[in-house]
Amino acid sequence: MADYGELLDLKQDGRLNIVGDAYDAALILLLTACSRWIDAYCRVPVDGFCATAQSTHYFGRSDVKGDTLMLDDPLLSVATLTNGNGAELSSDAYRLVPRNASPKWSIELRGGHAWQWDADGEIAVTGVWGAAAATPEPVREACLVLAAWMFKRYQAGLQDVTAAPEIGQAVYAESVPKQVKALLAPYKRVLL
Repeated sequence: MADYGELLDLKQDGRLNIVGDAYDAALILLLTACSRWIDAYCRVPVDGFCATAQSTHYFGRSDVKGDTLMLDDPLLSVATLTNGNGAELSSDAYRLVPRNASPKWSIELRGGHAWQWDADGEIAVTGVWGAAAATPEPVREACLVLAAWMFKRYQAGLQDVTAAPEIGQAVYAESVPKQVKALLAPYKRVLL
């Protein structure tokens, strides 16, 4: 698994201002945890913002609408596409949709081709599943902000409330900083 932020960037001046290596192990754990939180929050596969490894997803008849296969996760590229009858489809038999954007959310068969099924057949798509091959800068920044915020919360004893009795005010901490959610908003998958 990959982290979306680097330890040195987290420790640098202007963020945590940490010079030594006493907190490195804890910071690395936080970077990993924050990266996986981002995957879950944005509803992408693990390592979805630095996807390079191929894996196979399987689909049944209910995933097909006419000539279009609706995908369960964002797809960056296809290595092989196997029809429900076990026959491999050549790359000129289909197109990835949307055509001019990435990631892809469906596979559309071109004219003269059809989804075909054996009794227990499944469509198999082997490819790189994820939202981006390289971590987008806003996702990287969100990871660093979240990790730094978590580290400081641990140092403050995970306090949920701060009080200013002189003005009669109690302030409750947020579960996740607003700027993290704002940075991730364009990348968050909306389920229909």
